[in-house]
Amino acid sequence: MTTSNKNKNRRTNRLGNENSPYLLQHAHNPVDWYSWGEDAFNAARQGNKPVMLSIGYSACHWCHVMAHESFEDEAIARLMNQYFVNIKVDREEYPDVDHFYQSFVQMTTGRGGWPLTVFLTPDKVPFYGGTYFPAASRYELISFPDLLNRIHDIYQHDNQKVLQNAAEIRQYFEKNETVQGGSELPAARKALDSFYLYLEKAFDRKYGGFIAAPKFPHVSDMEFLLNYYHHTGEQRAREIVLFTLKKMACGGIYDQIGGGFHRYSTDEKWLAPHFEKMLYDNALLIGVYVNAFRLTGEEFYRQIAKETADFVLRELTDPAGGFYSSLDADSEGHEGKFYLWSYDEIKKVLDKDHNEIFCRYYDITPAGNFEGENIPHIERPLEVKLNDDPIGIGKLRSQLEDSRRRLLQIRNSRIRPALDNKILVDWNGMMISALWEVYQITGNAIYQTAAEKAVKFLLDNFMASEFALFHSIKNDQNKIRGYIDDYAFFIQSLLDSFEIAQQQEYLQNAINLTEYSLLHFWDEQGGGFYFSDHRFQNLIIRQKQLYDSATPAGNHIMCLNLLRLHHYTANPAYLKKSEQILQLAKSDLENRGAAVPSLMKALSLYHFSPLEITLSQLKPEIKSHLSEIWYKIYLPNKLVIQIVPGPPNNLLSPELFRDRQVADRPALFICHKSTCSLPIFDADQFFASLEKLNLKIK
Repeated sequence: MTTSNKNKNRRTNRLGNENSPYLLQHAHNPVDWYSWGEDAFNAARQGNKPVMLSIGYSACHWCHVMAHESFEDEAIARLMNQYFVNIKVDREEYPDVDHFYQSFVQMTTGRGGWPLTVFLTPDKVPFYGGTYFPAASRYELISFPDLLNRIHDIYQHDNQKVLQNAAEIRQYFEKNETVQGGSELPAARKALDSFYLYLEKAFDRKYGGFIAAPKFPHVSDMEFLLNYYHHTGEQRAREIVLFTLKKMACGGIYDQIGGGFHRYSTDEKWLAPHFEKMLYDNALLIGVYVNAFRLTGEEFYRQIAKETADFVLRELTDPAGGFYSSLDADSEGHEGKFYLWSYDEIKKVLDKDHNEIFCRYYDITPAGNFEGENIPHIERPLEVKLNDDPIGIGKLRSQLEDSRRRLLQIRNSRIRPALDNKILVDWNGMMISALWEVYQITGNAIYQTAAEKAVKFLLDNFMASEFALFHSIKNDQNKIRGYIDDYAFFIQSLLDSFEIAQQQEYLQNAINLTEYSLLHFWDEQGGGFYFSDHRFQNLIIRQKQLYDSATPAGNHIMCLNLLRLHHYTANPAYLKKSEQILQLAKSDLENRGAAVPSLMKALSLYHFSPLEITLSQLKPEIKSHLSEIWYKIYLPNKLVIQIVPGPPNNLLSPELFRDRQVADRPALFICHKSTCSLPIFDADQFFASLEKLNLKIK
């Protein structure tokens, strides 16, 4: 959905002064919207009105549906304006607001999602909520106008009960935010085995993925399974991931023409997606496809990772270096229209030979597979699908690639889905890490350059005084303070940058941001990080996000960061804080792994200790290819250090350099738990040294 020219002469509400593309989509609604802030709640107190809070994001299809049905309707807007103070929130700008009210709706209704619709007292306490409500009753849902009238009636005529319920809700959340960790660490073997068994049972053996439709990628689950396979040799864990990744990459959830993944699949086969493309999904998926390539050596996985990274660089990259948030699901008022193809259109674009091969391979038919049109997808591998074609697999691949390029050119001439060009630190951190991964398996400097440029962009534009971060920026305005997710993912990307580029400034900035987050986000009583800086609190309680959602929880990534920093610096405070996070999540790790899959990676690193890989290169004029050995093999829990001429990096523990230098030529050392290999000069020695290490679960 875009802000069209026809809106220029229409009235503009308060949202016309905002920067969020999502809020600007609502700037011409007849609703008297407020943005999130004290002005709205003061107006509610003065008018003795409840607050109607609507949360969404610009790429959300059902957000657009509710906006068109209700927020653009004059009669419904009059009800909203008469009875409520109305607040519109971009969930990507204020994830703390979204997390809190989403948890309330999930607790009271058993479901959540967007658009999120919540009714609050003037003191920000929720008392009723849901997601999408239609303008006229359907889907067994009350109509939005009827709901507005009922809430108004209850608030006016049974106000004491509403306020009493609100007080009880406040007490519930305050109590649940005071959870403290114990003194015991989780049992690694119990936690890892239990979660593996859960995922093995939930696995869809026919189509891949977990549970039933709608199907989400569940990247953290797949990363866990690869790690579990590495440490146990459990082949089933490996098979689940590889099967799922192939099914996804062959399905409609993957953009077969332009690369990149849509948000999720509405069906069990991964065929029909919700068509929005999110930066975070693509960043996280790049990582797991890279690891699948490292594990198998199969070009298929590297190609998907590369195509996905290329999509981001082509369509979601700011010229200054940052990455945009998303592409809308809709264009021209229809979901997915930009990505759909008719059989006749492809027939006109491609010559006869290319058309026949393309349509056979991507299952393009006159009847279509989605509302009369086609979502390109692959039902069987090329070798099976076209094995009766005499021209050979190599030429077939070339023809298909030519066809994809031609169709991408045609598609680029269509009216495009709206771009949300907010730049968010947490999602940018994920993408920086992903680009370093693709660089390692391709050797293509374009990915290295993009990663380094993005790091510089964030440091130059998002860093406030004293190493504080802003969360978002658009049109050179950065008014929202950073959350723990911003620190977590940016620190992670800085550590990844340091491991590859070995520039001291990356490690220094990671340490500075970690120290800031410990000072302003850490819970000294209960352990773990609060979601928001204690000086910039928006809500009735200060939340601590301990469960993964569409992205890993900031606490889990910070636990990993602290463990990595401890091994780099030997600072015992970092180890202690990481242990406190693991203690806080002990019960979840041992009994509810599905809630904390990304923390399993930290538990694995803590339990096994990192594999230290040191490259001694005291003669830089002798070019070394030794780094390429570990770039392309799957080694979770590794820590990489390079020794180069000049003074040592004083941020690193001296133990990392002890007895790990060779003067006359490049050499590798592999160390684990204070035991190091002899100098390694080639790949055979490297793999032989790995074989001697026992890294299995005990």
